[in-house]
Amino acid sequence: MNITEDRKYALIMLLMSVIYSISAYNLDADFDPTHEKFYSFALGVCMVLLSIALMIWPTKHKVTWPDLKSLQKIGITICTILIYSLVLHKVGFLICASVLMGICMWVFNAKRKFIIPVSIIVAITFFVVFDRLLGLNLPAGILNFF
Repeated sequence: MNITEDRKYALIMLLMSVIYSISAYNLDADFDPTHEKFYSFALGVCMVLLSIALMIWPTKHKVTWPDLKSLQKIGITICTILIYSLVLHKVGFLICASVLMGICMWVFNAKRKFIIPVSIIVAITFFVVFDRLLGLNLPAGILNFF
């Protein structure tokens, strides 16, 4: 990318970041550091600041686009994340996070014998930390006995 392309990208990211920040601010939750609204809004503000920084200080080096195989990996990952976000409340965090992590590990060539155990252990660990210890409500979905 050259300087003009960086600034075009930064402008698009700035618009998306502002929309995201406004949406996060309008969430129906308390603005408390232990609730979802705070983290979403903080992320939006960081995205706005980084977009402005990229407009002011664009990169000086030549950036090449990824090859077809890398684009396929990126596409599979994005589709998996979109499906994850659509089914999260119905299926539940533990199952969705395990499947998402497993697919991402498979796409990025992790050793096959580690994919299932690592994805399950990490999902359970995240669930315990965020849901039980921090008190952030993660959807249980079909595993509502937790």
